[in-house]
Amino acid sequence: RKQFFNRFGQPISTFRQNDLVVVKISLSSTDGSPVENVVVTDLLPASFEIENPRLTEPRDMPWIQAPTVPDHFDIRDDRISYYTTATSESKTFYYMVRVITKGTFTLGPVSADAMYSGDFRSYSGGGKVKVD
Repeated sequence: RKQFFNRFGQPISTFRQNDLVVVKISLSSTDGSPVENVVVTDLLPASFEIENPRLTEPRDMPWIQAPTVPDHFDIRDDRISYYTTATSESKTFYYMVRVITKGTFTLGPVSADAMYSGDFRSYSGGGKVKVD
């Protein structure tokens, strides 16, 4: 599941150009059994640009408690992917995006797919995003 927050940890649903937005993605196994080799992919609207944590200094956001460290992550222009194992305990990933362009854009869903077992998958969210 996906949620948007401002830098102070308050949930947001409206976006303005040049906003820094924290994206929270949560993952857990619904039946409690572990599912290995899961890729969690978040498709971004064209108005969002990922703040690459490999290139920028970490920002001080004390409200983010115990973020999950993925086995691996991959950043592309239009998406971010986390590789992990889904368990009954919820895993939470955070990343930041900068809102760069005004307009109305398509927001892709966040997906979780077991890479080697097509029986395990989840898709959530999607829709439209308006940037003022």
